[in-house]
Amino acid sequence: MKQSIPPVCLVFLLLLIPVGTVCALSNTTTTTPASTGGNIFFDTDPQGATIWLENVNIGTSPITYHTDKTGTLAVRATKRLFQDYAGTVTVTGSNRIEFYAVLPPVPNNLMTATTPVTPVTTATIPPPVKSTKSVPTPWPSSTPASPVDPAVVIGAISLGFGFMVLRRR
Repeated sequence: MKQSIPPVCLVFLLLLIPVGTVCALSNTTTTTPASTGGNIFFDTDPQGATIWLENVNIGTSPITYHTDKTGTLAVRATKRLFQDYAGTVTVTGSNRIEFYAVLPPVPNNLMTATTPVTPVTTATIPPPVKSTKSVPTPWPSSTPASPVDPAVVIGAISLGFGFMVLRRR
């Protein structure tokens, strides 16, 4: 039975080859439905701003993003130390749209806000106290000597052999 397995597999594979070539030569074509939405290229000055499209974080600029939505979409660009930008972008058909936003820096007087200095007190922790309790250990710390001497074991084995020899006679 085991000798017939490889020829059966070979015949099966040989039968699959014509089926695959017939499928490859068939004239059936598949069409993909027309895609809605489009690609939007987002760029900002300065670059590296976080882009939000319809309140969803899509990445940092510059970025090209494909959306399935059409119409006017809300866009927000944010970057630390720069003012946020809020606007809209209109997506029509499958066109590529370029979106560019300039983020002005936050005014200096807001960035250098002075905060009053408050003194910080540090707490000192006393050193840990050594415990005087002794905790018993479940295992002995040193291995005890065997109660049976090796000479006794050898003597017991030789007596056993002696009794066995006497019994066979």
